[in-house]
Amino acid sequence: MKTIGVTGISGSGTSTVAQLLKELGSGYIISADKLAHEAMLQGKAAFDPIIQSFGVEILGGDGEIDRKLLSARVFGRPEVLKLLEDIIHPKVWEATQAYLEALKELGTFPFAVIDAPLLIESGMHTLCETVILVTASDTVRAQRIMWRDNLTEEAAVRRLASRVGDESLKPYAQVIIENDGGVEDLREKVLAVLNP
Repeated sequence: MKTIGVTGISGSGTSTVAQLLKELGSGYIISADKLAHEAMLQGKAAFDPIIQSFGVEILGGDGEIDRKLLSARVFGRPEVLKLLEDIIHPKVWEATQAYLEALKELGTFPFAVIDAPLLIESGMHTLCETVILVTASDTVRAQRIMWRDNLTEEAAVRRLASRVGDESLKPYAQVIIENDGGVEDLREKVLAVLNP
């Protein structure tokens, strides 16, 4: 079973590419974001370390970590964001490896897709035979973020500015998919990757 990593800056369309890979090639998606959210739940591996580092003020009324409050704490503060990532990345890595081992044993899927915005930064690209970088223009990315997350243009632009750019990710990618068009255009590009 091959492992394909899909990464890109927010608004590039990485999850759409992962979904198309699954649909068109009968693969299995491992969502790093989903695994990170699960690791932050009460009683899970990242919960206590995050509370110890960021305080009980980030808890919501249900006793769970309020991700919006946590995001507000780390946004625009690289050293604080690194502290959070140092807690979460190893937990996501472990969960991803466990999934990959289980999938290989199962033998049902021709490939697994690791959908991870921080694939390179977390080092998970080393688990992949192929890394796909999904890119888009900043204008398109900002529009997608505004629509998806109900943000103002200013907030969307700030979010884009807080991440490393495509140029620092390109050296790690075997395939680059430019995603400024619609879904049908993207479907053709994903098909070309699956059937070179």
